[in-house]
Amino acid sequence: MQKFRSWLASLHFRLIVGFTLVLVVSLLGVSLYVHYAAEREIERFQQEVERARAERIQQVVNQYYENNDDLSGIGPALEQAKWLYNWNIEVTDAEGKPIALVSGKKIVPESPARQRTAPPFDKLQNPPLGPDDRKKVGDGRRFGRHTYKLQDRDKKDVASISMGPADIPGVVPEPPMSRLLATLDASLLWTGIAAGIVGIALVSLLSRRALLSIGVLRGAARTFGGGQYSHRVPKMGPHEIGELGETFNSMADDIQRAERQRLNLMADVAHELRTPLSNIQGYVEAMKDGVISPSDETLESVHQQVLQLNHLVEDVKLLSLLDAGALRLNFERAAADDVLNRSVRGFMAKAHSKEMRLTTDIDKDIPPVRMDTARILQVVDNLLENAVRHTPQGGVVTVRAGTLSTGEVFVAVEDTGDGIPDDVIATVFDRFRRADPSRARTTGGAGLGLAIAKNLVEAHGGTIEAKSSPSGGTIFRFTIPTDQERTPPH
Repeated sequence: MQKFRSWLASLHFRLIVGFTLVLVVSLLGVSLYVHYAAEREIERFQQEVERARAERIQQVVNQYYENNDDLSGIGPALEQAKWLYNWNIEVTDAEGKPIALVSGKKIVPESPARQRTAPPFDKLQNPPLGPDDRKKVGDGRRFGRHTYKLQDRDKKDVASISMGPADIPGVVPEPPMSRLLATLDASLLWTGIAAGIVGIALVSLLSRRALLSIGVLRGAARTFGGGQYSHRVPKMGPHEIGELGETFNSMADDIQRAERQRLNLMADVAHELRTPLSNIQGYVEAMKDGVISPSDETLESVHQQVLQLNHLVEDVKLLSLLDAGALRLNFERAAADDVLNRSVRGFMAKAHSKEMRLTTDIDKDIPPVRMDTARILQVVDNLLENAVRHTPQGGVVTVRAGTLSTGEVFVAVEDTGDGIPDDVIATVFDRFRRADPSRARTTGGAGLGLAIAKNLVEAHGGTIEAKSSPSGGTIFRFTIPTDQERTPPH
């Protein structure tokens, strides 16, 4: 019972019910229209048949009058028409007195004297019945709904003929046309029922096949939601369901990749935090146990570890804000060369201590840029920090800047270091990514500087890229748009 209720609430049942309702409404509309059209056509056909019969009887009367110059003896001819058509026929003279009456009763005697004295008949004066000649008898005649008048060549009335269908005893009745309409309605009904059964069966079959694929996707989504991120759906064809399956697999790949990155990020953060915390713990326990005595040198070492720990926490927090789009940027129009020169001056001492040269090649015609000065300064500092760290003694680090043909301002930081391998350059902006993962903490940072630089540049609507040669030398270059009307992403 529960399974049946579940089926009643399913999409499969709703599709069948929906199709059935559409089919019923469509068949009902078609049936009503066909019934109406058929009824009108049958009525028109009956009228045409009656018109043709009336014109035939008219021709008989005309021919008889033309041959005999009167209507004497017209009764037997009309009697044949009665038995042939099952009609009542009445012939009256110009004054309305009956000449002959053909009906279920006996033939009424004619008036030979009146007919013999009638003027000669000219058939050209009596054309076939037209629409105006066929009218309902309402002027005192006893029966008939088709009437016309015989006229001589002087267009004087000689006689009138009134006729119409009747139910004459002894005459085999014609089947009513309404029977044809009833048969048509019955045929439409059974055809509609048969079409409905076939249509519902086809919809049920086709929708079931389509819903099976949806069921596979639903099961895959439940499995994926349960934490099995490696689960995928099989290929389900080139149609829309197949595209949906491919989209699901693509989404699953992205989620699995993001989950892997999340786990790696947690592991990297834990690793990066462990080193300074372990150092701080070691110094504090040693001083507590009296192994070493508190001194300015010891306290300075502890202080450096705290600063390093704080810097790492701030970097992780900044990346989190950038990912969530919650970092507020204070945009202002500023000179790019001033920001670059400030950053270069800050690294001069470190460059001299490694006996390397730090030079600039900055175009003097760089237009003002709409930017967050502090954040762009942080981008340049991160790139210079990375370049100075990996450039050997006696090397050269150069900061270049200028304007592209597109109107964007570019900034490039070039070094003469060892270079970055090709298999690493594509992921150099990933978090906690290092060109040499095995290098000691004293020679490398946490691996967040380039990731922060990339996110900050993109927050300004720009792009950043890295080019390197394994034989030596690396170039980090980013661009910032100068269009004042362009709205940054954040």
